[in-house]
Amino acid sequence: MAASSPLVPMYRPSLSSAVHDALYSYWRLPGSTRSSLQSSVPKLSVDVDGVVTLDWKSWLSCVESKAEAVDGFTNEVETTWALAMEAERFTTNGSVDLDRDSRSPTWRAVGGLTHATSLGKVAEMLRDDHGDFFLAFVVGVTILEKALYDLHDQRSAAAGPTKKKKNLILRDLLHSDTLVDALPEGLLRLLKVLFLPSGLNLRNLVWHGFLAPAEFPKCFGCLTLLLIMALPRYFPRPTTGKETELFRLDSFDASFVTRDGRVFNNGEDSELHQDLIAVLRQSTPVERSEAIRRWVSSPFIPMGRSNLLRRSIGALVDRGDELWFLFAVFPVLEHALRLEFLRANQERAALSGAYALAQIDAYYSTLDGFGQKDKHQVLLHPVVLLDSQENGSDGDKVETRVSVANALYEELPLASLAVLLDLFMMSSGPNLRAKLCHGETSLSCFLSNCDASTPSAGTEVSSSTRLLFGALVLLCESCRDSSTLLPTNAAHEDEVALSTAVSHCLQSFGCAATSSFHPFYRLHRALSATYSVALNFAAFRQPYTEYRLEEVYTGDDSKRQARLTRVEFPSINVSDGVTFTLVEKTERVAEFLAALALMSDTGTQAHATQKMKSFAYLIGQLNDQLDVIAAQIQTDFRVNHCSSNGEARRSVFLSVDGVRTPFYLLEQSMERSLLALSDPDGLSVASCMMEIIACCQRSLQTFRERIEQLQQLVTQGKARTNHRRSLLTSIFFLPVFERVQLVSLSIVEHQLLHLCDVAAATKANANSAKSPSTTTAPAICPRATQIEQLQRKLLQRITSFEGCTRSSEAPQNSGEQVIERALQFFNSKAIKAAFPPLM
Repeated sequence: MAASSPLVPMYRPSLSSAVHDALYSYWRLPGSTRSSLQSSVPKLSVDVDGVVTLDWKSWLSCVESKAEAVDGFTNEVETTWALAMEAERFTTNGSVDLDRDSRSPTWRAVGGLTHATSLGKVAEMLRDDHGDFFLAFVVGVTILEKALYDLHDQRSAAAGPTKKKKNLILRDLLHSDTLVDALPEGLLRLLKVLFLPSGLNLRNLVWHGFLAPAEFPKCFGCLTLLLIMALPRYFPRPTTGKETELFRLDSFDASFVTRDGRVFNNGEDSELHQDLIAVLRQSTPVERSEAIRRWVSSPFIPMGRSNLLRRSIGALVDRGDELWFLFAVFPVLEHALRLEFLRANQERAALSGAYALAQIDAYYSTLDGFGQKDKHQVLLHPVVLLDSQENGSDGDKVETRVSVANALYEELPLASLAVLLDLFMMSSGPNLRAKLCHGETSLSCFLSNCDASTPSAGTEVSSSTRLLFGALVLLCESCRDSSTLLPTNAAHEDEVALSTAVSHCLQSFGCAATSSFHPFYRLHRALSATYSVALNFAAFRQPYTEYRLEEVYTGDDSKRQARLTRVEFPSINVSDGVTFTLVEKTERVAEFLAALALMSDTGTQAHATQKMKSFAYLIGQLNDQLDVIAAQIQTDFRVNHCSSNGEARRSVFLSVDGVRTPFYLLEQSMERSLLALSDPDGLSVASCMMEIIACCQRSLQTFRERIEQLQQLVTQGKARTNHRRSLLTSIFFLPVFERVQLVSLSIVEHQLLHLCDVAAATKANANSAKSPSTTTAPAICPRATQIEQLQRKLLQRITSFEGCTRSSEAPQNSGEQVIERALQFFNSKAIKAAFPPLM
């Protein structure tokens, strides 16, 4: 008996039967009914101003009459299909001229719309000889949404001063009172049928990856284009494109970093060999073709999308057209991740197979959209929502959502996971898909090199796109190597291995890529950089704490108030053999020495205490308080936190002595768990902590600069009396000022350490569930909540304390006021709750 050949996977639509029936019901109508529908819808035309027109009242009447017909054969969706077929006929007949060089009325009418320069390219893609109907709609609906947003913005401004709403998306726009008043009822009805879930929901079906290119009809791309061309009539004033206000893909290039802390290399000659695009361009045509074929046939890529992905990679590598690549790859990537999300989490979260399909009356699982994560699954969120459960009595039921850990965080390549989170999920990141699909991104370079065989020198690809491409390829390769994945594409038996250069590039990329925008990673980098600043500041401060005092007599011993003291700093040379020296009243010097417990003369101390609210007395009080707080914080580190090898920890900021202590909390074995941290774990105050770090770093740098400037004035003989006095005051204040910054930074350091403990506990619990062992999860700090709540109050105080630096950015309060407030904070109930007094 002959061996049976392996089964070839069969393509199945990613639409539920209900959605499929509703979407394509037009084609189940009798031919005579379809002909009747097409003849009954009003005809499209272009008026003398070049604006596309339609009798919207007739259209609305047609929709309503068909929906109310006794025979019940047609509905508004099917009537909209008929209009879309009319739009295809109208467009195919050459009635649309969007060539900006032709100076046609049509171009003049739309020329002021945002993204107007891309409309001609959309029309070109809709030509039968191009056949890019799917991509034409993806781009077209993006331009339409931006045009509707601009219309809403102009109409709102014309109605009176209102706060501009930045978060309106297509769904919100179509429900807004502003557009209800601005657009004809028939036009608004058509837009709702096309794009809302109650109708065809085309935008969401396409952008979220449920429709494959072969399933999308040309007619709706044509209708979308004509709707854009109909909008200029409803703007209250001539529109002007504002390309300068749009998001640029390269705007985040300087923000992406590699694992070793360097800025992600955006050039062709990458020292890290991580530029996959450059490597592919340098490969032979055969090597490049085989590599791309290998990736698009990966089990990771859903069936029906391989050709679109192949062409998108070609556009990126061959022409440098990253917009073509992004428009095409986002729907593919989202649906691929959706299928992986279902496969990985189906058992642990009891997910229905329906999550892989577009459903009627159900939220889709989406790539981003984390603002509604309580309503639907977000594929890259750290947790998976379980089905809703109702708690309470019949009269007082409360719906709760239980969650489990998202298995994608365990299975995706670490580099891919970090990049995807950066690009789509991090609030401080580019939010790339949302920026593109809602029309906020400049499209000026879209299809700009469509006729070029090689990319021009001016078509540099952004870091965002390079990272996304590398992450996608790693996903394709990892799924190909995994035997547990469900096949979605037939593998090529004759496929060749990747070239050495491409393999090495992917390996280097996987090692170098890390998260640039995850709050923990940003905090870790910022705290590490500030630690270096603190070490440099400690080295700067050291010579000023080593001085010799010598009384200078004026010749009249009876005039005690005229006594002076020379303060010499032997470690600070101002010229050959000359050390830096200051002269100040002995009484004032003694006051500082007594306050800081640097002098044992009880008579001097008694004299100093007479000035209870003097600056010297207050910094002495603050110095004593900092001794207490620092000891309490170090005790908490030692008792409640241990390193991975079980050793007690110490705060590196409270141990700054000019010698660098290793500061590194990003253990590679912990990175997946760290990426899964979210607000409930303690990241809700991440932005606050970033401000604290920035404020402390800025204060250390500014205070140092101030002392250096004053010293220079004294050295050059340009200093006035107030300059000398201010310099000496700053020198005595220097170690106390430094300790305030270090104690503040140690509180932030504690929160990072707590987050590491949470991640370690999560990992240990997950490992224990898989294979029970003696490994136990680390204990969580019992006062973590109090320390988390302390961060916001700390930010207020440290910002106020910055006034001591006399920085232009700092609030200008008197030194005494600033010190008093710091004393109040460090003696507050919040501090005592976070770090209880030692017994």
